[in-house]
Amino acid sequence: MAQERGFLGRRGLAATERICGTTHGVTNALRNGEVDIALTAPEGSIADAEAGGPLRVVAGLTDRPPLSMIALSRHHTFEDLRGGRIGTSSLTEGTRHVAERMLAAHGLTYPADYDFALEGSHVQRWKALQAGTIDAALQMIPYDAMAVEAGFTDLGPVAEEFALNAVCVRLPAERAELTPFLQALAEAAEWFRGHIEESAAIAAQRTSIEPRHALRACQALAADGVIPRDLRPSPGALAAVTAALRSSGPDPAGGARTL
Repeated sequence: MAQERGFLGRRGLAATERICGTTHGVTNALRNGEVDIALTAPEGSIADAEAGGPLRVVAGLTDRPPLSMIALSRHHTFEDLRGGRIGTSSLTEGTRHVAERMLAAHGLTYPADYDFALEGSHVQRWKALQAGTIDAALQMIPYDAMAVEAGFTDLGPVAEEFALNAVCVRLPAERAELTPFLQALAEAAEWFRGHIEESAAIAAQRTSIEPRHALRACQALAADGVIPRDLRPSPGALAAVTAALRSSGPDPAGGARTL
């Protein structure tokens, strides 16, 4: 929306996109200087900062993940996933942590009760579900609805706060570019909330998703608590991320450092 509606252009900026396939790939691209700004899971940048690295989290994009656990049609409950393979976009960031917390809430622990399969983004996870190579995966809206229409089982949405996506940079970041970029992104997010149908039309044009699915996705994304106001992540969403990191990787005791 920031690009299409001119919020970036009015600030003298233009953005080109690079899709890296996995959240780990995005974090590496940022660390290696292949991209200037990463819109991705914040865990890699938080852990990097705690280890003395140059990555930083500077804004939030998602406080409540718009995800649902989608399973093969033969699975009807979370218990049915015991011994199964759960598709994820990373083994150290993002959907891995959200899925692990969700499964733990239903009595399943990793690695005793299931295994993770690195599949990539929600598009790749959808393909893996269709191929039957995984038992379940968290699916972004509207892929959850598309899956249900195709006969897959929706075991339920993510209900808790978790900073699934954030704006991350590599120091030294150029403030003359970063500040107007964040301003444009925040303005676009606010515009999006008031222009759902127009946003859905843009989304449908930019993807292969049917207009009706794009509209449903935009309606869900515009709901309170999903995208943080002014791109300021809630303390609870960030706390959930650091708690996940403590339980599965390096201890980010100091939390995320920002510019």
